[in-house]
Amino acid sequence: MHTTTISQLGNSNAVILPSPIMQESKWRRGQKMTIDYIPQTNSVSVRPIEKNRTTTKQSSRASEVEFQKWFDAFIEENGEILDELATR
Repeated sequence: MHTTTISQLGNSNAVILPSPIMQESKWRRGQKMTIDYIPQTNSVSVRPIEKNRTTTKQSSRASEVEFQKWFDAFIEENGEILDELATR
């Protein structure tokens, strides 16, 4: 795990990606990225913009599968509490 700081860059904020992450991900300076805030985990997802729709559909499917795994684990872990809250 790497640690970094949010910095000011003009009127915006920036997070500097460490070189090992750039090398492992094979990302490059100037590459277009999507960034999403995920409120359930208070985290941010950064992904390169895919160039063709087939790859985007595969990426979307992978995200759906990942979310479903997270959701199933969440329900398994918190199901009793959610049931109790639903009956109040």
